[in-house]
Amino acid sequence: MNANPALSALNPQSGTMDALLAHAPVDTARLIELLGLEFEVLKARDMAGFEGLQDERIAVLQRLSQIAQWVSGQDPVPVLWQNLQADLQQCKQDHLRNIQLLQRQLQAVKGALQALQGESTATIDLYDRLGQVSRGRSISPFLDA
Repeated sequence: MNANPALSALNPQSGTMDALLAHAPVDTARLIELLGLEFEVLKARDMAGFEGLQDERIAVLQRLSQIAQWVSGQDPVPVLWQNLQADLQQCKQDHLRNIQLLQRQLQAVKGALQALQGESTATIDLYDRLGQVSRGRSISPFLDA
């Protein structure tokens, strides 16, 4: 809460935002947990479980987004928010990991569908000299000619 009641009276949303900020560590911890659960259900290819996590994850992200927007207008930035930055960066990395896994699973399904449909556009994943996956080489380079 604001220490100055006059400032709170001028901005009634400020009290709400202070309450959201105070709850941000709980939301951040829950987001870390949800992203871990999301990764586990994605590894198990449990799409029903994945869908079941989305409503809560979206609600937590919306609250944290509101706080981030509010904090961006604060000078100085509240220490509590500054202390959450490392955890929020970890959440971002975990989210990107989950996206990458989901995209790879989608590619595998697309490849299986192409194989079942008899399409000859299947590709092989090869590694380049830097150890990165290099896509785009056809199974039969003669078919490309």
